[in-house]
Amino acid sequence: MDNNGPIGVIDSGIGGFTVLKALQDRLPNENYLYFGDSMRMPYGERENDELIMLANTIIRDLENRGVKAVVLACNTLSSLIVELSARVPLFSVIEAGVQETLNWRDRGLVGLIATTATVKNRGYEKELELWTREVEYIAQGTHTLAKVINDGQGDLKILKNNIREAVEPILLKGIKKGIVIEELLLGCTHFPIVAVTIRQMYPELELINPANGLVRQLNKHLAEFNYFNTQDEVGSTQILTTADYDIFERMIKELELDCDSLELTELKLP
Repeated sequence: MDNNGPIGVIDSGIGGFTVLKALQDRLPNENYLYFGDSMRMPYGERENDELIMLANTIIRDLENRGVKAVVLACNTLSSLIVELSARVPLFSVIEAGVQETLNWRDRGLVGLIATTATVKNRGYEKELELWTREVEYIAQGTHTLAKVINDGQGDLKILKNNIREAVEPILLKGIKKGIVIEELLLGCTHFPIVAVTIRQMYPELELINPANGLVRQLNKHLAEFNYFNTQDEVGSTQILTTADYDIFERMIKELELDCDSLELTELKLP
């Protein structure tokens, strides 16, 4: 593998842009290759066997393009990381999210909104149990919020209704336990895109973004193995998507992402 090879980033759509933005800001000299499988979005509504097949196919595609590491900027795929195969290191947004959680709280309850698949697979709970039994997630899955965000957030009323349906059950469960929930982990990389709206609706909640922990993990790996890009200039970023070219183009501008090329591509499934 080449030090100057790109870092692969995988998501089911534009959600992983929040991770890519954090990577570009903190590791600007690295090259990035982003793969957004919008044609099959949302991943959170698919069965595990299909998700494993899709993830392994994308990983192989990125490896064939010369990536030196792959960031799973998708919580649904990260919840299945032990089932995935790769020749390069894989980095899980779930592990990063747990580490970010523990930076905020060392005991008690933390709210977690995620896709239904992430909640079903208990990815966050399993990872958290490896570190502590003093913190517990109150998790709520949402079938539709990621899709609403990916499709453009055009109707603010629909967006707010979806946010409310995801957050309110968590707050109510906390009240039943006699605890006021103070932190909310955004367990889908689409969700930070609408963080401003969530804060306006729930100003009492601190929002935890796993992207910050993911950047730290990747930076530590690159430093430990002396694997940083050796070029001095700002790295390049290529973005591939299987659908929704216009949505990708709009969000690149909205999030002010550096992007050298945006291409439609096919995913050749086995």
